[in-house]
Amino acid sequence: MKTDLECVPCIIKQTINTLKISGCSNKLSKKVVSELLQKLENIDYDLSPAANSDIGYIVFREVTGIKDPYYDLKRKYNRLALDIYPKLEKVVDSVKNKLYMAAKVAIAGNVIDFGIDIKKVNTLDFNKIIQDLQNMPLAVDDYDKFRESLKDSINILYITDNAGEIVFDKVLIKELVKLDKKVVLTVKSDPIINDATLEDAVEAEFDNLARVIETGNSNIGINISDSSDAFLEEFKKADLIISKGQGNFETLDETGANIFFLLKAKCEKITRELGVKHSDIVFAESKARPGKSNAVK
Repeated sequence: MKTDLECVPCIIKQTINTLKISGCSNKLSKKVVSELLQKLENIDYDLSPAANSDIGYIVFREVTGIKDPYYDLKRKYNRLALDIYPKLEKVVDSVKNKLYMAAKVAIAGNVIDFGIDIKKVNTLDFNKIIQDLQNMPLAVDDYDKFRESLKDSINILYITDNAGEIVFDKVLIKELVKLDKKVVLTVKSDPIINDATLEDAVEAEFDNLARVIETGNSNIGINISDSSDAFLEEFKKADLIISKGQGNFETLDETGANIFFLLKAKCEKITRELGVKHSDIVFAESKARPGKSNAVK
């Protein structure tokens, strides 16, 4: 996916959100924005929106010296999600099609994203999310294709998105393990926004549920050319890949691998790409899948 003009103000907004979260002074914030604007003069529109959004966070780190401005928020939302985890399991256990409901739970967790919308920091209502799960409509629903593909799949690569959300992912992964699937969970090697890292996976208690590996970088989404050998090995070996969130969709939508994207559409660029409306919930098979012409070698 390539970057559109409308992605540029979003990159600036994400950077300003991070400045607010970190409590930087007005003087330091202006310096960050000034340097960011200079960098954006030479933006490469052939890159994905996620790749170009990295610029803002790189400038932020270099100017402020703050490596993980979302650290405290990640701890908070892991705790909140773990508190309601038993309720999430009960929702799944209450229905006949447990795998489908577990997938809905995982998608519902994608609301925990503070890069685009900082206003959600103090307004997320997990109990409301649970109440809405039963009747949560999917604007794109490729579950049947997912279930069919799962029949011939043993090795599952699960690409996580955010802290807190990773606890919701645990519900789906648990159902996959019950089906005798071998699940490898991927997290970022270093902090980027509120994306899940190894510390988050430990807090979410994935101990005996899935093997956890790191991507080898702190990029938004997945940068194949800058990923660790361990990640690339699992990516190539996977029979089926589950990808969470917009950033991963932006960077993996053209790879040609057997990927299913689980996300909430949070910007106009994504809604156009997926043919949905803003805030729609999506369970979509990769459109690049049939020809596999862009598959990772």
